[in-house]
Amino acid sequence: MTLISQALFLVATYFVCAIPFGLIVTQIFLKKDVRNSGSGNIGATNVTRIAGKKLGALTLILDGAKGVLMVIIGRFIFEDSAHLHLFLVAVSITAVLAHIYPIYLGFKGGKGVATSLAILLAIDPTIGFISILTWIIIFSIFRISAISSLVAIFSSIISSIYYEAPPSQLFLCAALFALILLRHKENIKRLLDGKENKM
Repeated sequence: MTLISQALFLVATYFVCAIPFGLIVTQIFLKKDVRNSGSGNIGATNVTRIAGKKLGALTLILDGAKGVLMVIIGRFIFEDSAHLHLFLVAVSITAVLAHIYPIYLGFKGGKGVATSLAILLAIDPTIGFISILTWIIIFSIFRISAISSLVAIFSSIISSIYYEAPPSQLFLCAALFALILLRHKENIKRLLDGKENKM
């Protein structure tokens, strides 16, 4: 019964975390489709570019909160599960995949950075804090979101190893880095060509 309940929860996680808040926010406040401007992405970075810092921050918070919410609810509902941490890793990966490939937008979503960083904070506050702090520091130096995101998520792997996190958490961090790397392949190409825009 627990396995069925957990499977249903993962399905629920997908549909909740697939909600495209960047698109919703810009449509409500600007009557504009964020996908038709800037990079065409629904994430906080593109929303900030075309709608300003306030709506960008709101998108960032909402994209992070949806993942955190499902991790917290999952931890509460299945607290007696023998493999709770492994299940929460599955919830986390499902949440990020849902944001990147949302069914509501034909599976074309954001890059998953805000959701990933927030989830890391919910799974392991120390690792999450280090990752977020890394993002802030790198962004303040380079002013390029792609570099900040890649370095921040990669730092979660290093810090998890340093703090001797369980294997399931190392797997989560590696999976998140692989997803973020995949989603930033165009940014990496522009970085190599010297054409990536600064914020």
